[in-house]
Amino acid sequence: MNINDLNKKKVPIVRIDPSLSKFKKMPLFQDKVDKANEMLKTVGLPKIKKQKG
Repeated sequence: MNINDLNKKKVPIVRIDPSLSKFKKMPLFQDKVDKANEMLKTVGLPKIKKQKG
């Protein structure tokens, strides 16, 4: 498979690095997740206006 064949395909070719699996269960950015969850508890989600038409 050459570059021209890859460019013609509509599906991207992605290679996942298996060494990243160690981060799967590790809580990354936990302080930001906690802050976002607290804001959702107090403020809630925004109201969605339905469009007529």
